[in-house]
Amino acid sequence: MIPITIIISLVLDSVVSNFISTNTLFAPLFTLISLIIVYPYFNYNHKHFIITAFITGMVYDLVYTNTIIIHGLLFIAIAFLIIKLNIIFSNNYLNVVIMTIISIIIYRLISYGLLLITNNISFNWMVLLKSIYQSLIMNIIYILLAFMITDRISFALRIKKSD
Repeated sequence: MIPITIIISLVLDSVVSNFISTNTLFAPLFTLISLIIVYPYFNYNHKHFIITAFITGMVYDLVYTNTIIIHGLLFIAIAFLIIKLNIIFSNNYLNVVIMTIISIIIYRLISYGLLLITNNISFNWMVLLKSIYQSLIMNIIYILLAFMITDRISFALRIKKSD
């Protein structure tokens, strides 16, 4: 279930990016958000989850950004956040949406901060806010659909996951 969900998310990131302009209200981060979906299937094995997040981030770097380690480290940071959020929240539709919103905001803040530190962009609050709200709409729709599908599949196949 874990590799299938991550691979589908990687492919969907590419497909959706080709059909939807980056200047619209829809900016996919499906691969990052897939970590929220797959975390319960690790059954509290945090070490394997962190390793999976790092590998997923590295693949994301190589496929989409042509960098080497930046998203690997960003995905680790978000993985730690997901672990902490899962301690607070149970695994249901509302809480998954809340975790998605928090994860996207933190991801955008960190990546924007890295761009500022490396002098790739100049500071502008509107650019930061725009990148956050553009990411939220489509990714909330995706997380709800993916959560519903994976939840039903895991129930039907009796795949164990933590709550």
